[in-house]
Amino acid sequence: MKLNVTRFLPKHLQILFIFIFLFALSSCKDSVRALSKDEMKAIVKKQNEILKKCFKDGNADNLAMMYTESAKLSPNGSPFVNGRDSIKSFWEADFKSSKLLEMKTNTLTIDGDENIIYETGTTTSDILYKDSVYHVKVKYVNVWRKQPEGDYKLDIDFWNDDGE
Repeated sequence: MKLNVTRFLPKHLQILFIFIFLFALSSCKDSVRALSKDEMKAIVKKQNEILKKCFKDGNADNLAMMYTESAKLSPNGSPFVNGRDSIKSFWEADFKSSKLLEMKTNTLTIDGDENIIYETGTTTSDILYKDSVYHVKVKYVNVWRKQPEGDYKLDIDFWNDDGE
């Protein structure tokens, strides 16, 4: 035997019950908004331009703020660097011995949603190190995580030699 509990309620309460049930059901859905590829490309392009400026300026403080608190940095041939403070120390040490002269980022793939964007690509750089200029090309994977205030920060920054 089926029991229809709403049949015992007055009509206006039945309608209210149905409305509340539908509202609760719809609020349980994943509220992540899909971003178009163009929107993701624009976000990543903007963030990569800010990164480039931080690197060219040799500003470890500003660069560290491009990362989430719990970010993971995986430099070529080195162990993981975990957390914003450790990442800042890593870049401070790097900036003491080298200077970025030029940097060009080429995003190859991009995917994700409003909360997280996955980016792969290559970066070519001219770096001054001990009175010599080195031309470096790396491949990378970046994971950009949306922050509560709406901007995107690096949560994973992984690169290695492109092998060319």
